[in-house]
Amino acid sequence: MSLTSLIFALGLASPEAQATAPTSAPQAAPVVADTATTTAEQRGVIAYPPSFFEAARPSTAFDMITRLPGFRLDQGSDVRGFAGAAGNVLINGERPTTKSETLEDILKRISTSAVERVELIRGGAPGVDMQGRTILANVVIKKTVQVEKVANIQTYLYPDGFFGPLLEFQASRRDGINELEGSLKATIDRTGDTFDGAARVRSDGAGNLVSREAVKGYDEIQNYVARGAIQRGVLGGKLKVNGKVEYFSYDRDVTYTRFFPGPGRETSGETDENWTGEFGARYDRKLASNTDLQLVFLQNLGHEEYGSTADKSGDHQVYSEIDKTGETILRAELKQLRSEKLSLEASVEGAYNVLDGATRYVSTTAPIPDLVNVKVEELRGEAAGKAVWRPDPKLTVEAGARLEISRITQTGDNNLERDFFYPKPRVMVTWNPNSVDQLRFRLEREVGQLNFGDFVSSADLQAGTSDGADAKLAPSRSWVGEVAYERRFWGAGSISATLTHAEIQDVNDYKPLDDGSGLDAPSNIGDGRSDQFVILMTLPTDRLGLSGGQLKTRLSWYDSEVTDPVTLEKRRITNATPFVCNVSFTRDMPGGKWSWGASTGCPNENSRYRINEVRTNRFEQWFETFAEWKPRADLTVRTTLANLTSRNITRERVIYNGSRADGSVKTVEYRSIPFEPYLFIQVRKRLG
Repeated sequence: MSLTSLIFALGLASPEAQATAPTSAPQAAPVVADTATTTAEQRGVIAYPPSFFEAARPSTAFDMITRLPGFRLDQGSDVRGFAGAAGNVLINGERPTTKSETLEDILKRISTSAVERVELIRGGAPGVDMQGRTILANVVIKKTVQVEKVANIQTYLYPDGFFGPLLEFQASRRDGINELEGSLKATIDRTGDTFDGAARVRSDGAGNLVSREAVKGYDEIQNYVARGAIQRGVLGGKLKVNGKVEYFSYDRDVTYTRFFPGPGRETSGETDENWTGEFGARYDRKLASNTDLQLVFLQNLGHEEYGSTADKSGDHQVYSEIDKTGETILRAELKQLRSEKLSLEASVEGAYNVLDGATRYVSTTAPIPDLVNVKVEELRGEAAGKAVWRPDPKLTVEAGARLEISRITQTGDNNLERDFFYPKPRVMVTWNPNSVDQLRFRLEREVGQLNFGDFVSSADLQAGTSDGADAKLAPSRSWVGEVAYERRFWGAGSISATLTHAEIQDVNDYKPLDDGSGLDAPSNIGDGRSDQFVILMTLPTDRLGLSGGQLKTRLSWYDSEVTDPVTLEKRRITNATPFVCNVSFTRDMPGGKWSWGASTGCPNENSRYRINEVRTNRFEQWFETFAEWKPRADLTVRTTLANLTSRNITRERVIYNGSRADGSVKTVEYRSIPFEPYLFIQVRKRLG
């Protein structure tokens, strides 16, 4: 097929022709031809039955989600509260009552045999809580009795012979609204902080070589998780209770061997030990035929002990930090479907968050300072209301607002109490001019959340830097406008373009403190803006002569601007990445037992701007390939060969004499870390 023919097929063919054209793979038709599904689609919901995924023979709901046309999984945000932390996947129309588990982990515990269908909700629909998003997926579980036991045996294999096993056992029983499930997981592995053959080179401001070192790193992580959940009918509704206990540890050692200008050796190390626990409860009850009530309680507790050491030129440095965290959430939500065209929602949420942190820095060349203690507490309340109106089958309007009030109290080395009030209106309009095109518009006021860790001073001994703490740090606020166009084609194909613009007040970035310490810290540096343009495409390759194939691409351009508080010049916001791309291809071979594929991520970079330093990280292209074998319906074996190109990650630090505003460069440090390919083997066996 020529390029001209392909463009014509994707963009110029009439909607009627696309809607009625036969597909070369009938099993991939996204909509079941029955009245219920047609009605759902008219409401902005496309239902994908198991037959749509039949050629791929997916093992879990996660596998099904990855095959959805025009959809990319978003795990959600790690923020305080419940309403603003949601990802873009629902289970039976509801968000999971947890903040400590990822959507990927939850979906991987749901076998395909338990899934009735997967729904793609585009632009909103009456009675559907879009969680502030324009596209959601909803996994609908069968109501018949489902009993299942699954063992997952996985391991990472590295070129030096190290292997990192991951063992998991899960069991579940579902019978209508009654559910019982539990799982145990244990992992011993390592991360990208294990490497050999790295180099660190320093030069002065004139470009003269100062030092050259070989760098070697080793690390190990351990992770153990136990979780369980039960759901039963209670008082005319259903009550689900879930709990989780998790232990995580991380150990790392880095050695710098200098061979210019003379032999030498430096070492550094890190340890991190973290215990977390979560308890959640959700009660759902239908108060009337068109009215639903939901109550949510969530409690999270954490205890983390972090330590780092560095031995440099006879100076032994030790940094330690102990953090105790907690979050308590109470939420009530009422939904009412007034008609097929109008639904209303109202909610109230209260939350209490606390961080009690203590840090200490010790150096053999400096006196021992006092222990630094900081306690940060937040009491927050939010009331929200929303209406979804569908005046015409082609038009959906969602409008609402959230009113947030909070009080943040800091005690310890800084005693401060501040009150905040932020209204957050939102409107979204979706227009479907025909069966294959959709236009979405969103206008919203977004308010960022403060990271409690930014109120605690910290040190990076390996880099030789320290972060101060700005007690007056306030959340950023943005007016966000977004327009998106999506076109569906060939039954399972989709292409969309999204343009987002944000006007940001009080950008959170780094700026010098005015306390005479000479440090900088996460602070508000003034107003800024950001623009993002994203293209998503799902391309089935059957009509291109390659049966069973699916190509998915995501291209994202991001531009931002803020005034640097040091140089007073315009620059990007710290850690903003200008361009990101992800491309993946999968093919399901005839017979349904074999699948293979490959994926890649484009090179990218980001920069951090400090008072006397600009630090830029650059990542080379990532490439991996996989093969999956399913000899039986209850057994899946998948092998992934990752990092085929042995990509390097480089870090460049331009360090100045005093402030960056003076422009006098003291040192340029260049560190290059190579990473070798590795093998990941997964075996999933359904035991019953």
